[in-house]
Amino acid sequence: MTHLIKTVMSYPPGHVPSGWDAPEGYVPESSIEDYDLAFAEATPIVGQQFEAYGQQWAIARVQTYQPLNQYETALESFHLAIASLDGSVPAREPWHDGNGPLLVIHATAKGLIANEYGEPRWELVEREDWIAPVEGMVIEAVQHFEAAGIPIPGDYNRVVVAWSVDAIAMPKYSTQEAA
Repeated sequence: MTHLIKTVMSYPPGHVPSGWDAPEGYVPESSIEDYDLAFAEATPIVGQQFEAYGQQWAIARVQTYQPLNQYETALESFHLAIASLDGSVPAREPWHDGNGPLLVIHATAKGLIANEYGEPRWELVEREDWIAPVEGMVIEAVQHFEAAGIPIPGDYNRVVVAWSVDAIAMPKYSTQEAA
């Protein structure tokens, strides 16, 4: 089975990542985060180490989300993996006040849909009816995931994968014009 993992790499407060184009002496008010989103065969594990953005990271916390509905996909679960440079659980600022927004991830049967920067396309919306298809695509189905257990404070309560197909791949229905 396949898992979808969003990895949040949380830098220590006041740390500016190397390679960032920041003014001399810039000190961020809170922690800066980088994100990665990928399909994987294995689930993330607390303590697991990996390299990204020229740094060595360790997963400090994992939140698992279980599907509420199953489609003909091999996607078994969604995981939010919180990583830090030293492996400790980072003190992250909550970015909402209770009712977290819906995390929407756009995908096809072939993989994640990229944005204009070549990164996986995801968005936060307040309501499911605000989910819009990616240009040139049609959302064929949505797969809902809900946190297994108590969600990490300040993160997502629900996750939706918007499974899409090319608009031109959709069957065309013939219409008859009125005489």
